[in-house]
Amino acid sequence: MKKILSLLLVSLFVLVSCGSKAPVDIINPDAEYLYFFGATCPHCQELNRIAEERDLYSQIPVEKREVYQNPENREIFLQLIEEIQPDSDGVPFVYDKVTGEVAVWVRPALEMMTSRLNKSTTTTTQEAEAVENDESETVESAQVEETSSWSAN
Repeated sequence: MKKILSLLLVSLFVLVSCGSKAPVDIINPDAEYLYFFGATCPHCQELNRIAEERDLYSQIPVEKREVYQNPENREIFLQLIEEIQPDSDGVPFVYDKVTGEVAVWVRPALEMMTSRLNKSTTTTTQEAEAVENDESETVESAQVEETSSWSAN
């Protein structure tokens, strides 16, 4: 009977240890976004899944902090809430340190994070177009100068 009880306890310990995945924080004080999440929050899990599928965490500077199991992160979250006094303070919670905007829940948080990514892509496209336009203008001015020098001769 002792062997069976010991075996059951060991099995239970192994199952619990293997089945739970520790939340991963990304500590980046230079990040533009501060993302607070709960390890067991289904909405946070959905946001994390989508962000990982889209590889957002490598493209967007995010500081990611788990608040359910980490008292230090929870205190940081509560201090931020007290400081900025947002309309809503559940998780997932994303704070844009550049603009001061707040997004709570999956869709608003994704929209906020991807909007900066889209602006970067748009800016890059606009910069590329500006470079092309500058090159075109340079070529056109060179052609005008060349034509003027022919006319003078």
